Amino acid sequence: MKSCVSVLGIAAICLHLGVAPAVAEMNDDEKAAAAIAILGIAALAHHKHHYKDGYRPGDDVETAEFERGYRDGLHGYAYWEYSQTRGYVEGYTAGENERKNSVAHRRQSADLRAPPMAYSGCAGIVAQNFAVGKHHVHFVKARSPQKHEWEIEATVGHEHMVCKMRDSGEVIELRGGKL
Repeated sequence: MKSCVSVLGIAAICLHLGVAPAVAEMNDDEKAAAAIAILGIAALAHHKHHYKDGYRPGDDVETAEFERGYRDGLHGYAYWEYSQTRGYVEGYTAGENERKNSVAHRRQSADLRAPPMAYSGCAGIVAQNFAVGKHHVHFVKARSPQKHEWEIEATVGHEHMVCKMRDSGEVIELRGGKL
């Protein structure tokens, strides 16, 4: 529901800006309010898959703590021991998991890597399923149960899906969960 409201809000802003007369200008307060609205919508949409086990930040301060923790974990920074807030802990854990998932494909041996067309097809269907861009999809594992078929585990935040793909990128089967 939040993503639907976010998309409608962004569409309304774009539509308003697209049909506004070329000579109309926003004052500084209106520009600041629009920028804050767009950034807030983007932040909500970006991290909806990073919240785990029903956790949601309760207020703006907790959201900021989550964001700080997420960045620290994502970039491999040391855990900031002076922050004991739940938002920071949840964000750090989410960022750390995202970092592990984003480099998981590098740890696989060359014979366990699926063809690029299979990865591309899987990324497209998973991104469409979670309503994110392809760049948010990370591949964790791949295996070939039969000749010219691949099972690829993909993740978006804490959510996992398994794509069964042909070498050509054709989707055979898609299911939630891990390999």
